[in-house]
Amino acid sequence: MNEMSEEVNQAVYKYTIKNLNLQKEPSKSAMIIKVIPAYSRFELLDSDDEWFKVSYDHREGYVYKDHVSMTKVTTVNTRLKTRPTKEAKSMKTIKKHHVVELVDQEGIFNQVFCDGKLGYIEADALSDDGVKYQTDKLGHFYYNLEKYINDQKIKSPTPFLIATDLKAKQTYVFEDVKGSWKELYRWSCTIGAAKTPTITGVFQVNGRKEALKTGRYQVKYATKIREGYYYHSVLYDPSGSKVIDGQLGDAASHGCIRLAEDQAKWIYQSILDGTTVIIH
Repeated sequence: MNEMSEEVNQAVYKYTIKNLNLQKEPSKSAMIIKVIPAYSRFELLDSDDEWFKVSYDHREGYVYKDHVSMTKVTTVNTRLKTRPTKEAKSMKTIKKHHVVELVDQEGIFNQVFCDGKLGYIEADALSDDGVKYQTDKLGHFYYNLEKYINDQKIKSPTPFLIATDLKAKQTYVFEDVKGSWKELYRWSCTIGAAKTPTITGVFQVNGRKEALKTGRYQVKYATKIREGYYYHSVLYDPSGSKVIDGQLGDAASHGCIRLAEDQAKWIYQSILDGTTVIIH
């Protein structure tokens, strides 16, 4: 059985992007409860590395994360259009920092659900955290991360700050020392694969689970970045007794960030909810 805690305090809804099996357990071999049609809305109850626990049509089960809409946030005031062209009719105005669900991409437009309406938004008006970052201003993030977070005066409500450099595939822990961030740890990590990338932007730690389990593997000491995205250990067999994929410094996950077990455990035990996480 999968061990998932009920951490979602308010209703969160997502959409299927294809016909998708609602399954009794988080495993592709598990019993199929029913098939959810493409572009159907369901309530998200919980998440792990590959699976979402959901409620659909008064039934609870699990759906595979890769075939579900992705949460995005508008970076500017924009418009929801009827077709993926600049000349298309506007369906509604969407304010900056509004949450939408991405279901498809067509050229420079993304197809999204916004407040239940299906339409198109220009892709450059969306990001994972609602901020539009200029690549040329992220230089120090990749070459001198400690200088970057201090120069940018990035805050965290706890004594620590976590940052992951996706290019170098390294995760850093910084500690507040008399008002300045000082590097405490630097660890090699595995990030999301090309088809299932790790989210980017600024987030806050908001929950943790001692283990995430599927029928194929288990990961330990999972600290949540956002729903469906965690810092956690490398992959173990379903019993948690044997490492089956200990590779670090790779791009191979479903979007989570894998660390050595002792490093994942340190974050799990030491990093409080609300701690700032920066990923680029």
